[in-house]
Amino acid sequence: MSTSKPTEIIVQRVPLWFAVALTVIISLPFGTLLGKYNLALWASFIAWAEYFALGAKPSALKLIWILYPLGAFTMAIFATFNNYFVVYAGWNLLTSVAVWIFIWVAIAVYIMRFHPLFQQGSLPYFNGLSMYLALYFAGVRPGAGAGPLTGDPLIDPWILWIWVSLAGIFGGFLGWLNILLTFPKKIVK
Repeated sequence: MSTSKPTEIIVQRVPLWFAVALTVIISLPFGTLLGKYNLALWASFIAWAEYFALGAKPSALKLIWILYPLGAFTMAIFATFNNYFVVYAGWNLLTSVAVWIFIWVAIAVYIMRFHPLFQQGSLPYFNGLSMYLALYFAGVRPGAGAGPLTGDPLIDPWILWIWVSLAGIFGGFLGWLNILLTFPKKIVK
């Protein structure tokens, strides 16, 4: 008499390599055809990879969709402080960046101790933080993924935050869509 339990396996009816290529094609209009509202697809692709790193299950979306924007939020605060002190208080750019990035990165990491979601989702949290900084320091402009910036040094950090957050949310969706496009099927053996 056999005592082994049946096992479930997932079979991809469409190969992953094809589903990935198809997902990239589906994403392209969101980074190329929306004018100043284009998303920074490379930032989306970071969150897409997070979906796989977090198990490629829909439950990963909660971590990405909450923590990626939250990580970016902490750096939008940094950017607001930095822009204020450089533009309105006349601080040296390098001094301002050094002071405010030290403070806001320290705060961003310190608050992680207060909720277990941060430990589960440290990857999307830090990626949101780093993707915000990447777009901010690269000086990305409208049409290249920064959103419809206004030129106002106190408003633009928040427009950029929205666009970085949308890129991360879209990336999580792309990860989910990528798995869906493999047309997975459960088989019990």
